[in-house]
Amino acid sequence: MNRILLRTVTPMTLAFIASFSAQSTLAVTDNEDSIVTLQFNETINMVRVGPLTITDPATGTNATGIEDFCVRGTGFSTFAITFDSTNGSATSEFILSDGTTDVPYQVGYDNSLSGSFTSVSEGVPLTGQAIQNFGPCVGFPDNARFQVTILNMDWENSMVLSGNNYTDTLMLTVESE
Repeated sequence: MNRILLRTVTPMTLAFIASFSAQSTLAVTDNEDSIVTLQFNETINMVRVGPLTITDPATGTNATGIEDFCVRGTGFSTFAITFDSTNGSATSEFILSDGTTDVPYQVGYDNSLSGSFTSVSEGVPLTGQAIQNFGPCVGFPDNARFQVTILNMDWENSMVLSGNNYTDTLMLTVESE
């Protein structure tokens, strides 16, 4: 009887022990890495650049006007801004015209609403402007401005004063750097 019990218990015990061994020696693993990235595509926008009208400047002074607008973006920290005059060129700079008489003017840019204006040249990017605010302009206040100056000697003469309206289209372009 001992033989029968031993014959029955031994195979069952060995099968039980073998099942634990097989699980621990047959287990396999694998792994992969995932690179997690937070990415911002470069976007830049400029809004609220409106018409600038300088009306009846005071005699003996430069005629000036300032226009505030918003520049914002994501994915970069600096940008360039370029001012182009439809009537101007690389040699004549910014020009107002009534179709007959041309009146030169100057443009300055301030990358805030309270700083000093930096003179710009027609068609030449003003680089290295720090982005003041990230994201879109929608719902946010203006944060930049430009100034147009017409020197007294250029507007206060009989040729210009006998005219009516002198206009130019000033195109502003912003580009991320």
